Amino acid sequence: MTSADTPPSRLLPLVGAFNFRDLGGYPTDDGRRTRWGRVFRSDTLQELSAEDLETLRQLGLRTVVDLRTATEVERDGRGPLQDEPIHYVNLSVLPEEGGESVAAPAPDTDDVAARYLWYLDTGRDALTTAIEMVADDSMHPLVFHCMAGKDRTGVLSALLLSCVGVVRETIVDDYAQTAATLHLIIDRLRRHPVYGKNMPDDPPPRFGVDAGTMERFLELLDEHHGGAMAWAKSAGVSAAALANLPNVLLEGEA
Repeated sequence: MTSADTPPSRLLPLVGAFNFRDLGGYPTDDGRRTRWGRVFRSDTLQELSAEDLETLRQLGLRTVVDLRTATEVERDGRGPLQDEPIHYVNLSVLPEEGGESVAAPAPDTDDVAARYLWYLDTGRDALTTAIEMVADDSMHPLVFHCMAGKDRTGVLSALLLSCVGVVRETIVDDYAQTAATLHLIIDRLRRHPVYGKNMPDDPPPRFGVDAGTMERFLELLDEHHGGAMAWAKSAGVSAAALANLPNVLLEGEA
C-alpha cells in the first residue's frame, strides 16, 4: 500500500479528548464506504488544549452536537470551543438529572443494551434532530459527543451507520473501539466531583465496553422497531433527510 492509499488515522491525537474518532472508511452492504473527515464521534470536549483547538481548526470543524444533559453542560461547561466560530447545539438524550419524569422509565437493570433501547424513547427528539443535522451537508465537518463518548454517542453512531447500510459487524466494531481509551475516560470520571464519588474501584457493567452489548442493542432495535431506518421514519426524521444521508455520508454511487 502506498502512502496515497493509506487511510487517515481514525483516532485524532487530542490531549483533552480521548475518544475523538472519524466515522470514515466504513464499508456498506452495497460495497460503498463512509466518507472521511465529515462526521466524528467523541467523548466530552471541555478539556481541550490549545494544541487540540488548532487540530480542530485544521479539520475545519463546523458543528458540535452535544448529547449531554443541560445540567451536565452547565456544571462542566463547553470548554474552549465555545469561543470558536462553531455552530453548537445541546440535544440531551437523557432526562434532566434529578428524576424529571419521562414517557418510559429507565430500565432497572444492568442490561446496557436495554438501556440503549430506552434512549430511543427518552431521547427521541434529540436523536432525530441529530440525524437531521448530520443529513445537512452544510453542517460538516460535525462531531457529536456525550461525557464518555460510549453510550449516548454509541447509540447515535449505530443509528447513523445503520441507516446508510454500514455492515453490522463494523457497527459493532465502531462501538468496541472505545475500549482502547476507556481507561483514560474512567480515570477522568473518577476525578470528577460528581461522577467520581459514585464510582467503585471496579466499575459496574455499564462503564465497560462489550461488543455483545451493541450486538444485542441492534437485535433489540430490529425486534422492537424493525431496524434503524424504520425507527427513524417512525420517530419523525424527514424523508428528505433520510434520503440525503447516503449522499452526505457515503463515497461514490450505489
